[in-house]
Amino acid sequence: MEKIILDAAIKFGAGRYRQEENLLEQCGEEIARFGKKAFLLAGNTAFAVTKDRLLPGIEAAGIEYVVELYKGQCSYESAAELGKKVTDLGCDEVVGIGGGVIMDLSKAVAENAHVGCINIPTSIATCAAFTSMSVMYTPEGAKKNCWRFEHELDAVLVDMQTIAECPIRYAAAGILDAMAKKIEIQNGKPVMLLEDNKIDLFSAYNMAAYTYEVLKEYGPQAIADIREKRLTKAVYDVTFINIAVTGVIANITKSFSQSALGHMIYDGVRTFFTREAKNALHGEIVAVGLFTQLYYNRLPQDKEALKQYMADMDMPLSIQELGIEGTETQLKTLEDYLIDSPYVAASEESYKLLHDAMKQMLKD
Repeated sequence: MEKIILDAAIKFGAGRYRQEENLLEQCGEEIARFGKKAFLLAGNTAFAVTKDRLLPGIEAAGIEYVVELYKGQCSYESAAELGKKVTDLGCDEVVGIGGGVIMDLSKAVAENAHVGCINIPTSIATCAAFTSMSVMYTPEGAKKNCWRFEHELDAVLVDMQTIAECPIRYAAAGILDAMAKKIEIQNGKPVMLLEDNKIDLFSAYNMAAYTYEVLKEYGPQAIADIREKRLTKAVYDVTFINIAVTGVIANITKSFSQSALGHMIYDGVRTFFTREAKNALHGEIVAVGLFTQLYYNRLPQDKEALKQYMADMDMPLSIQELGIEGTETQLKTLEDYLIDSPYVAASEESYKLLHDAMKQMLKD
């Protein structure tokens, strides 16, 4: 288990955040605020769907650029190699274009190269575009640790046409990943009170409770609209919640305690069942882990409503649907991983509660 070292300072997110239509065409102006030669780090699909609208504006702004298409994991090895390339090429700004892996990798590459970072997310599957940290993996895809940075991003630029045309699976996963914050901040507590919690965590909880209600109400409509590639107020609102607001929640807590058992189950799945669950999205794994989290919070009565909400968005509802058999041995592996985390109290009562909670991820 990684040793958690937190900076004393809170970094709230990005120096600039824009979310609007026709923004790809304006990204050159934004990049020009921070640099003269950009290292465009992108996924293959993301670059294919954005380049025709993005590159003319960059060229019009007089920005030199280098394109690096990347397909692997967000690893320390790749971040170091690409960071050296940024330095050798004389680039002074890293621009990430893509999903969560690229969003995290762009920050890590910029950190290695000692330059700024701008992120252009092409999905709302996670808040990675906005957070002042990166989740780091081995080159093979197992979770390694979290790299918390000393500075915020320069900007996050969200083009709404791109989001409206993203597959609904990514949007649904992002909605559940954002909703998870409320449930996970409560870790082990059926009720959150200010007198029992630090003010920063309690503030993050109340923001998370607000986002939970908004997403519960408008998430299904946003999914229906994205399914039809319609850019509506629901899509705009859910995008803002998934990226900006959820990112602020994560940053207020220094990316610690805003996630608990749901995200630790994700880490464990990526670490121990890398091959079995390779096709499952971050938010899908976290969402299945929330059934365990609710039970550990002593709120088992909330499971069925959450499960129905997920079913309505065609999300996986069990560990088996993530690609893992769910044997006693596999559950024990994950359980031991959770016990070794900061989120499980060291007591027999807590261990028994967790043991029973693990079964909540299995098919009924």
